[in-house]
Amino acid sequence: MNMTTPFKQSISSYQGMALYIGAVLGSGILILPGMTAGIAGPAALISWIAMAILSIPLACTFANLSIEYPSSGGIMTFATKAFGYHIGAISGWMFFIAGSTGQIIVSLTGGTYIVFAFDLPHYFAYIIAAILLLTAIIGNYIGIGSSSKIQLTLAGLTFLILVSTIIIAIPTIVPENITFAFTNARDSIIPIGQSAMLIFWSFFGWEAIASLAPEFKSPKKRNIMISTWGAIFIIGILYIGVALSVVGTDSYSRDGVTINEAMNNAAIAQVIEKAAGLDGSWTTAILAFLICLGTNNAFIAGISRLGYSLSCNRLAPSWLDYVHDKYSTPSRSILLVGFIAIIGLVLGFVFDIRLNQLVYIPNSLAIATYVIGTAAGVRLIHNAKGKILAGVACILCLCAYPFVGSFILIPILVSLLCAGFILWKEKKDASV
Repeated sequence: MNMTTPFKQSISSYQGMALYIGAVLGSGILILPGMTAGIAGPAALISWIAMAILSIPLACTFANLSIEYPSSGGIMTFATKAFGYHIGAISGWMFFIAGSTGQIIVSLTGGTYIVFAFDLPHYFAYIIAAILLLTAIIGNYIGIGSSSKIQLTLAGLTFLILVSTIIIAIPTIVPENITFAFTNARDSIIPIGQSAMLIFWSFFGWEAIASLAPEFKSPKKRNIMISTWGAIFIIGILYIGVALSVVGTDSYSRDGVTINEAMNNAAIAQVIEKAAGLDGSWTTAILAFLICLGTNNAFIAGISRLGYSLSCNRLAPSWLDYVHDKYSTPSRSILLVGFIAIIGLVLGFVFDIRLNQLVYIPNSLAIATYVIGTAAGVRLIHNAKGKILAGVACILCLCAYPFVGSFILIPILVSLLCAGFILWKEKKDASV
Protein backbone atom coordinates (compact mmCIF):
# COMPACT_ATOMS: atom_id res chain seq x y z
CA MET A 1 0.00 0.00 0.00
CA ASN A 2 1.39 3.37 -1.02
CA MET A 3 2.34 5.35 2.08
CA THR A 4 3.91 8.40 0.44
CA THR A 5 2.13 11.60 -0.40
CA PRO A 6 2.98 14.46 -2.77
CA PHE A 7 0.75 16.88 -0.86
CA LYS A 8 2.01 19.73 1.30
CA GLN A 9 2.09 19.41 5.09
CA SER A 10 -0.01 22.51 5.72
CA ILE A 11 -2.76 21.53 8.20
CA SER A 12 -2.30 22.93 11.72
CA SER A 13 -4.01 21.54 14.82
CA TYR A 14 -6.59 24.34 14.66
CA GLN A 15 -7.28 23.83 10.97
CA GLY A 16 -7.55 20.08 11.58
CA MET A 17 -10.01 20.73 14.40
CA ALA A 18 -12.08 22.88 12.04
CA LEU A 19 -12.06 20.15 9.39
CA TYR A 20 -13.17 17.58 11.98
CA ILE A 21 -15.98 19.84 13.17
CA GLY A 22 -17.06 20.48 9.59
CA ALA A 23 -17.13 16.76 8.79
CA VAL A 24 -19.04 15.70 11.92
CA LEU A 25 -21.20 18.73 12.71
CA GLY A 26 -23.58 18.22 9.81
CA SER A 27 -27.09 19.42 9.16
CA GLY A 28 -28.34 16.99 11.79
CA ILE A 29 -27.91 19.67 14.43
CA LEU A 30 -30.68 21.64 12.73
CA ILE A 31 -33.31 18.89 12.79
CA LEU A 32 -32.31 16.10 15.18
CA PRO A 33 -32.81 17.98 18.49
CA GLY A 34 -36.45 18.62 17.55
CA MET A 35 -37.01 15.20 15.99
CA THR A 36 -35.56 13.27 18.93
CA ALA A 37 -37.47 15.40 21.45
CA GLY A 38 -40.63 14.67 19.48
CA ILE A 39 -39.94 10.93 19.90
CA ALA A 40 -38.63 10.72 23.49
CA GLY A 41 -39.56 14.06 25.04
CA PRO A 42 -37.13 15.32 27.72
CA ALA A 43 -35.58 11.82 27.88
CA ALA A 44 -34.00 12.54 24.48
CA LEU A 45 -31.29 14.38 26.44
CA ILE A 46 -30.10 10.96 27.68
CA SER A 47 -29.71 9.85 24.07
CA TRP A 48 -27.64 12.92 23.19
CA ILE A 49 -25.33 12.57 26.19
CA ALA A 50 -24.88 8.83 25.60
CA MET A 51 -24.06 9.22 21.89
CA ALA A 52 -21.64 12.09 22.60
CA ILE A 53 -19.78 9.84 25.04
CA LEU A 54 -19.88 6.81 22.73
CA SER A 55 -18.44 8.85 19.84
CA ILE A 56 -15.18 9.12 21.78
CA PRO A 57 -13.93 5.56 21.03
CA LEU A 58 -14.85 6.00 17.36
CA ALA A 59 -12.95 9.28 17.02
CA CYS A 60 -9.93 8.02 18.98
CA THR A 61 -9.74 4.83 16.91
CA PHE A 62 -9.33 6.70 13.65
CA ALA A 63 -7.00 9.26 15.24
CA ASN A 64 -4.71 6.48 16.53
CA LEU A 65 -4.76 4.71 13.17
CA SER A 66 -3.98 7.98 11.36
CA ILE A 67 -1.00 8.61 13.63
CA GLU A 68 0.46 5.11 13.27
CA TYR A 69 -0.34 4.69 9.55
CA PRO A 70 -0.61 8.14 7.92
CA SER A 71 -1.81 7.73 4.33
CA SER A 72 -4.14 9.49 1.92
CA GLY A 73 -5.85 6.09 1.64
CA GLY A 74 -7.33 6.45 5.12
CA ILE A 75 -9.62 3.50 5.92
CA MET A 76 -8.47 1.68 2.78
CA THR A 77 -4.88 1.67 4.09
CA PHE A 78 -5.94 0.47 7.54
CA ALA A 79 -8.12 -2.31 6.14
CA THR A 80 -5.40 -3.47 3.74
CA LYS A 81 -2.78 -3.69 6.46
CA ALA A 82 -5.16 -5.54 8.79
CA PHE A 83 -7.04 -7.85 6.43
CA GLY A 84 -5.32 -7.84 3.06
CA TYR A 85 -5.53 -6.31 -0.40
CA HIS A 86 -9.11 -7.23 -1.32
CA ILE A 87 -10.78 -6.11 1.92
CA GLY A 88 -8.82 -2.87 1.69
CA ALA A 89 -10.03 -2.32 -1.85
CA ILE A 90 -13.66 -3.00 -0.92
CA SER A 91 -13.53 -0.62 2.06
CA GLY A 92 -11.97 2.07 -0.12
CA TRP A 93 -14.64 1.77 -2.78
CA MET A 94 -17.46 1.73 -0.24
CA PHE A 95 -16.26 4.83 1.52
CA PHE A 96 -15.50 6.71 -1.70
CA ILE A 97 -19.02 6.09 -3.01
CA ALA A 98 -20.54 6.82 0.41
CA GLY A 99 -18.69 10.12 0.68
CA SER A 100 -19.41 11.19 -2.88
CA THR A 101 -23.16 10.44 -2.75
CA GLY A 102 -23.31 11.91 0.74
CA GLN A 103 -22.46 15.32 -0.69
CA ILE A 104 -25.77 15.26 -2.58
CA ILE A 105 -27.64 14.94 0.69
CA VAL A 106 -25.56 17.50 2.60
CA SER A 107 -25.88 20.22 -0.03
CA LEU A 108 -29.57 19.52 -0.66
CA THR A 109 -30.26 19.60 3.08
CA GLY A 110 -28.77 23.09 3.25
CA GLY A 111 -30.85 24.20 0.29
CA THR A 112 -34.00 22.65 1.74
CA TYR A 113 -33.67 24.46 5.08
CA ILE A 114 -33.04 27.81 3.47
CA VAL A 115 -36.08 27.31 1.25
CA PHE A 116 -38.10 26.33 4.32
CA ALA A 117 -36.91 29.35 6.31
CA PHE A 118 -37.96 31.87 3.65
CA ASP A 119 -40.86 29.95 2.10
CA LEU A 120 -39.20 29.86 -1.35
CA PRO A 121 -40.24 27.65 -4.27
CA HIS A 122 -38.99 24.06 -3.97
CA TYR A 123 -36.62 24.24 -6.95
CA PHE A 124 -34.56 26.92 -5.18
CA ALA A 125 -33.28 24.15 -2.88
CA TYR A 126 -31.42 22.60 -5.82
CA ILE A 127 -29.96 25.95 -6.91
CA ILE A 128 -28.66 26.63 -3.39
CA ALA A 129 -27.34 23.06 -3.17
CA ALA A 130 -25.40 23.57 -6.41
CA ILE A 131 -23.89 26.80 -5.03
CA LEU A 132 -22.79 24.98 -1.87
CA LEU A 133 -21.18 22.19 -3.89
CA LEU A 134 -19.39 24.50 -6.34
CA THR A 135 -18.01 26.62 -3.50
CA ALA A 136 -16.58 23.56 -1.75
CA ILE A 137 -15.21 22.10 -4.99
CA ILE A 138 -13.42 25.32 -5.94
CA GLY A 139 -12.04 25.77 -2.41
CA ASN A 140 -10.54 22.27 -2.45
CA TYR A 141 -9.31 22.54 -6.04
CA ILE A 142 -7.10 25.55 -5.30
CA GLY A 143 -5.45 23.91 -2.30
CA ILE A 144 -6.04 22.35 1.10
CA GLY A 145 -4.36 25.34 2.74
CA SER A 146 -7.04 27.64 1.34
CA SER A 147 -9.73 25.06 2.07
CA SER A 148 -8.58 24.69 5.68
CA LYS A 149 -8.61 28.45 6.21
CA ILE A 150 -12.14 28.61 4.80
CA GLN A 151 -13.08 25.74 7.11
CA LEU A 152 -11.61 27.54 10.12
CA THR A 153 -13.75 30.60 9.33
CA LEU A 154 -16.89 28.50 8.78
CA ALA A 155 -16.35 26.54 11.98
CA GLY A 156 -15.79 29.75 13.93
CA LEU A 157 -18.99 31.35 12.65
CA THR A 158 -21.02 28.19 13.23
CA PHE A 159 -19.65 27.89 16.76
CA LEU A 160 -20.47 31.54 17.50
CA ILE A 161 -24.06 31.27 16.28
CA LEU A 162 -24.78 28.01 18.09
CA VAL A 163 -23.17 29.14 21.34
CA SER A 164 -25.11 32.41 21.17
CA THR A 165 -28.34 30.43 20.68
CA ILE A 166 -27.55 28.25 23.70
CA ILE A 167 -26.65 31.26 25.89
CA ILE A 168 -29.79 33.27 25.10
CA ALA A 169 -31.90 30.15 25.70
CA ILE A 170 -30.52 29.41 29.18
CA PRO A 171 -32.58 32.08 31.06
CA THR A 172 -35.80 30.81 29.46
CA ILE A 173 -35.25 27.10 30.20
CA VAL A 174 -37.99 25.80 32.47
CA PRO A 175 -36.79 23.03 34.84
CA GLU A 176 -40.11 21.18 34.50
CA ASN A 177 -39.48 20.84 30.76
CA ILE A 178 -36.34 18.76 31.29
CA THR A 179 -37.67 16.46 34.00
CA PHE A 180 -38.96 12.99 33.18
CA ALA A 181 -39.82 9.74 34.92
CA PHE A 182 -39.43 6.16 33.73
CA THR A 183 -42.66 4.18 33.61
CA ASN A 184 -42.06 1.04 31.56
CA ALA A 185 -39.66 -0.10 28.83
CA ARG A 186 -42.05 0.52 25.98
CA ASP A 187 -42.85 4.08 27.02
CA SER A 188 -39.39 5.06 28.26
CA ILE A 189 -36.42 2.97 27.13
CA ILE A 190 -37.55 2.24 23.56
CA PRO A 191 -38.01 5.94 22.58
CA ILE A 192 -34.57 6.71 24.02
CA GLY A 193 -33.11 3.91 21.91
CA GLN A 194 -34.91 5.12 18.79
CA SER A 195 -33.60 8.62 19.37
CA ALA A 196 -30.07 7.30 19.90
CA MET A 197 -30.17 5.51 16.54
CA LEU A 198 -31.17 8.73 14.80
CA ILE A 199 -28.38 10.59 16.59
CA PHE A 200 -25.87 7.88 15.64
CA TRP A 201 -25.87 9.12 12.05
CA SER A 202 -25.05 12.67 13.18
CA PHE A 203 -21.68 11.48 14.51
CA PHE A 204 -20.39 10.19 11.18
CA GLY A 205 -17.33 12.06 9.92
CA TRP A 206 -14.50 11.06 12.25
CA GLU A 207 -13.04 8.81 9.55
CA ALA A 208 -13.05 11.45 6.79
CA ILE A 209 -10.00 13.27 8.17
CA ALA A 210 -7.92 10.06 8.23
CA SER A 211 -7.14 10.61 4.55
CA LEU A 212 -5.66 14.02 5.41
CA ALA A 213 -3.25 12.69 8.06
CA PRO A 214 -0.11 13.01 5.86
CA GLU A 215 -0.90 16.69 5.35
CA PHE A 216 -0.83 17.62 9.03
CA LYS A 217 2.14 19.69 10.11
CA SER A 218 4.79 18.10 12.31
CA PRO A 219 4.63 16.83 14.95
CA LYS A 220 1.74 14.83 13.46
CA LYS A 221 0.83 12.92 16.63
CA ARG A 222 0.44 16.08 18.68
CA ASN A 223 -1.52 17.99 16.02
CA ILE A 224 -3.85 15.09 15.18
CA MET A 225 -4.67 14.39 18.83
CA ILE A 226 -5.23 18.07 19.63
CA SER A 227 -7.54 18.29 16.62
CA THR A 228 -9.42 15.15 17.64
CA TRP A 229 -9.95 15.93 21.32
CA GLY A 230 -10.74 19.57 20.61
CA ALA A 231 -13.39 18.53 18.08
CA ILE A 232 -14.82 15.87 20.45
CA PHE A 233 -15.25 18.46 23.20
CA ILE A 234 -16.70 21.22 20.99
CA ILE A 235 -19.09 18.94 19.08
CA GLY A 236 -20.32 17.27 22.26
CA ILE A 237 -21.00 20.62 23.95
CA LEU A 238 -22.79 22.01 20.90
CA TYR A 239 -24.99 18.95 20.32
CA ILE A 240 -25.99 18.59 23.97
CA GLY A 241 -26.37 22.35 24.43
CA VAL A 242 -28.69 22.76 21.46
CA ALA A 243 -30.72 19.70 22.49
CA LEU A 244 -31.06 21.13 26.02
CA SER A 245 -32.16 24.49 24.59
CA VAL A 246 -34.84 22.86 22.42
CA VAL A 247 -36.18 20.66 25.22
CA GLY A 248 -35.82 23.25 27.98
CA THR A 249 -37.72 25.94 26.08
CA ASP A 250 -40.33 23.45 24.86
CA SER A 251 -39.55 24.27 21.22
CA TYR A 252 -40.81 21.03 19.71
CA SER A 253 -43.95 19.04 19.06
CA ARG A 254 -44.51 16.24 21.56
CA ASP A 255 -46.62 14.37 19.04
CA GLY A 256 -43.61 13.84 16.81
CA VAL A 257 -42.78 14.78 13.25
CA THR A 258 -45.85 13.05 11.82
CA ILE A 259 -48.05 15.69 13.48
CA ASN A 260 -45.87 18.80 13.25
CA GLU A 261 -42.83 18.15 11.10
CA ALA A 262 -42.25 21.84 10.38
CA MET A 263 -41.95 22.76 14.06
CA ASN A 264 -39.43 20.01 14.82
CA ASN A 265 -37.36 20.71 11.69
CA ALA A 266 -37.13 24.38 12.66
CA ALA A 267 -36.54 23.82 16.38
CA ILE A 268 -33.58 26.23 16.55
CA ALA A 269 -35.67 28.98 14.99
CA GLN A 270 -38.35 28.25 17.61
CA VAL A 271 -35.74 28.57 20.39
CA ILE A 272 -34.60 31.98 19.12
CA GLU A 273 -38.17 33.24 18.80
CA LYS A 274 -39.03 32.16 22.36
CA ALA A 275 -35.78 33.30 23.96
CA ALA A 276 -35.16 36.59 22.15
CA GLY A 277 -38.49 37.41 20.55
CA LEU A 278 -36.84 37.51 17.13
CA ASP A 279 -37.67 35.84 13.84
CA GLY A 280 -35.42 32.78 13.75
CA SER A 281 -35.62 32.31 9.98
CA TRP A 282 -32.43 34.21 9.24
CA THR A 283 -30.48 32.32 11.89
CA THR A 284 -31.73 28.96 10.63
CA ALA A 285 -30.84 29.89 7.05
CA ILE A 286 -27.34 31.13 7.92
CA LEU A 287 -26.69 28.07 10.10
CA ALA A 288 -27.87 25.73 7.35
CA PHE A 289 -25.59 27.37 4.79
CA LEU A 290 -22.50 27.48 7.04
CA ILE A 291 -22.88 23.97 8.44
CA CYS A 292 -23.61 22.31 5.10
CA LEU A 293 -20.81 24.21 3.33
CA GLY A 294 -18.42 23.15 6.08
CA THR A 295 -19.48 19.52 5.77
CA ASN A 296 -19.19 19.59 1.95
CA ASN A 297 -15.78 21.22 2.21
CA ALA A 298 -14.35 18.74 4.73
CA PHE A 299 -15.70 15.61 3.05
CA ILE A 300 -14.63 16.61 -0.46
CA ALA A 301 -11.13 17.18 0.92
CA GLY A 302 -10.95 13.72 2.49
CA ILE A 303 -12.83 11.75 -0.16
CA SER A 304 -10.80 13.19 -3.04
CA ARG A 305 -7.58 12.02 -1.36
CA LEU A 306 -9.07 8.57 -1.02
CA GLY A 307 -9.94 8.52 -4.73
CA TYR A 308 -6.37 9.53 -5.58
CA SER A 309 -4.98 6.80 -3.32
CA LEU A 310 -7.28 4.17 -4.87
CA SER A 311 -5.88 5.06 -8.28
CA CYS A 312 -2.27 5.08 -7.05
CA ASN A 313 -2.78 1.54 -5.84
CA ARG A 314 -4.39 0.46 -9.14
CA LEU A 315 -7.79 0.02 -7.52
CA ALA A 316 -9.47 2.75 -9.58
CA PRO A 317 -9.02 4.17 -13.10
CA SER A 318 -5.50 5.54 -13.63
CA TRP A 319 -6.97 8.91 -14.72
CA LEU A 320 -7.39 9.79 -11.03
CA ASP A 321 -3.67 9.33 -10.33
CA TYR A 322 -2.90 12.99 -10.90
CA VAL A 323 -1.81 15.92 -8.72
CA HIS A 324 -2.19 19.49 -10.00
CA ASP A 325 1.23 21.08 -10.58
CA LYS A 326 0.27 24.53 -9.30
CA TYR A 327 -2.13 23.76 -6.44
CA SER A 328 -0.69 20.41 -5.29
CA THR A 329 -4.18 18.90 -5.04
CA PRO A 330 -5.74 15.72 -6.49
CA SER A 331 -7.71 17.92 -8.86
CA ARG A 332 -9.21 15.16 -11.02
CA SER A 333 -10.43 13.26 -7.98
CA ILE A 334 -11.96 16.46 -6.59
CA LEU A 335 -13.76 17.04 -9.89
CA LEU A 336 -15.03 13.45 -9.94
CA VAL A 337 -16.52 13.76 -6.44
CA GLY A 338 -18.13 17.04 -7.48
CA PHE A 339 -19.42 15.54 -10.73
CA ILE A 340 -21.08 12.64 -8.89
CA ALA A 341 -22.77 15.05 -6.49
CA ILE A 342 -23.95 17.44 -9.22
CA ILE A 343 -25.35 14.57 -11.32
CA GLY A 344 -27.08 13.27 -8.19
CA LEU A 345 -28.70 16.68 -7.68
CA VAL A 346 -29.96 16.71 -11.25
CA LEU A 347 -31.38 13.19 -10.97
CA GLY A 348 -32.95 14.03 -7.61
CA PHE A 349 -34.68 17.04 -9.12
CA VAL A 350 -35.86 15.27 -12.28
CA PHE A 351 -37.21 12.20 -10.47
CA ASP A 352 -38.22 14.02 -7.26
CA ILE A 353 -36.24 11.68 -4.98
CA ARG A 354 -36.76 12.54 -1.31
CA LEU A 355 -33.92 13.10 1.14
CA ASN A 356 -35.14 10.34 3.43
CA GLN A 357 -34.74 7.93 0.50
CA LEU A 358 -31.30 9.15 -0.53
CA VAL A 359 -29.79 9.10 2.94
CA TYR A 360 -29.75 5.31 3.24
CA ILE A 361 -27.29 4.94 0.36
CA PRO A 362 -24.28 6.63 2.05
CA ASN A 363 -25.39 5.51 5.52
CA SER A 364 -25.41 1.80 4.63
CA LEU A 365 -21.97 2.10 3.01
CA ALA A 366 -20.49 4.26 5.75
CA ILE A 367 -21.49 1.99 8.62
CA ALA A 368 -20.17 -1.07 6.77
CA THR A 369 -16.88 0.80 6.31
CA TYR A 370 -16.88 1.71 9.99
CA VAL A 371 -17.17 -1.94 10.97
CA ILE A 372 -14.10 -2.76 8.84
CA GLY A 373 -12.16 0.31 9.98
CA THR A 374 -12.72 -0.21 13.70
CA ALA A 375 -11.97 -3.95 13.38
CA ALA A 376 -8.70 -2.93 11.70
CA GLY A 377 -8.03 -0.71 14.71
CA VAL A 378 -8.36 -3.69 17.05
CA ARG A 379 -5.73 -5.53 15.03
CA LEU A 380 -3.31 -2.69 14.20
CA ILE A 381 -3.24 -0.23 17.10
CA HIS A 382 -0.32 -1.05 19.37
CA ASN A 383 -1.26 0.54 22.69
CA ALA A 384 -3.71 -1.37 24.91
CA LYS A 385 -6.01 1.61 25.54
CA GLY A 386 -6.32 2.23 21.81
CA LYS A 387 -7.19 -1.42 21.17
CA ILE A 388 -9.94 -1.35 23.79
CA LEU A 389 -11.44 1.84 22.34
CA ALA A 390 -11.37 0.30 18.86
CA GLY A 391 -13.12 -2.82 20.16
CA VAL A 392 -15.87 -0.77 21.80
CA ALA A 393 -16.34 1.25 18.60
CA CYS A 394 -16.53 -1.93 16.49
CA ILE A 395 -19.20 -3.46 18.74
CA LEU A 396 -21.28 -0.27 18.56
CA CYS A 397 -21.10 -0.24 14.77
CA LEU A 398 -22.08 -3.92 14.54
CA CYS A 399 -25.09 -3.24 16.78
CA ALA A 400 -26.20 -0.35 14.57
CA TYR A 401 -25.66 -2.08 11.20
CA PRO A 402 -28.92 -4.14 11.13
CA PHE A 403 -30.94 -0.93 11.39
CA VAL A 404 -30.16 -0.06 7.73
CA GLY A 405 -32.73 -2.71 6.75
CA SER A 406 -32.92 -3.75 3.12
CA PHE A 407 -30.28 -1.18 2.19
CA ILE A 408 -27.76 -3.67 3.56
CA LEU A 409 -27.68 -4.93 -0.06
CA ILE A 410 -25.92 -1.74 -1.24
CA PRO A 411 -22.53 -2.57 0.38
CA ILE A 412 -22.82 -6.06 -1.09
CA LEU A 413 -23.41 -4.61 -4.58
CA VAL A 414 -20.46 -2.24 -4.23
CA SER A 415 -18.26 -5.13 -3.07
CA LEU A 416 -19.20 -7.12 -6.18
CA LEU A 417 -18.47 -4.15 -8.44
CA CYS A 418 -15.09 -3.66 -6.76
CA ALA A 419 -14.23 -7.35 -7.15
CA GLY A 420 -15.26 -7.18 -10.82
CA PHE A 421 -13.02 -4.17 -11.47
CA ILE A 422 -10.02 -5.79 -9.77
CA LEU A 423 -10.50 -9.00 -11.76
CA TRP A 424 -10.78 -7.04 -15.02
CA LYS A 425 -7.67 -5.02 -14.15
CA GLU A 426 -5.65 -8.13 -13.33
CA LYS A 427 -6.62 -9.81 -16.60
CA LYS A 428 -5.82 -6.65 -18.55
CA ASP A 429 -2.38 -6.33 -16.92
CA ALA A 430 -1.67 -10.03 -17.53
CA SER A 431 -2.44 -9.69 -21.23
CA VAL A 432 -0.01 -6.79 -21.74
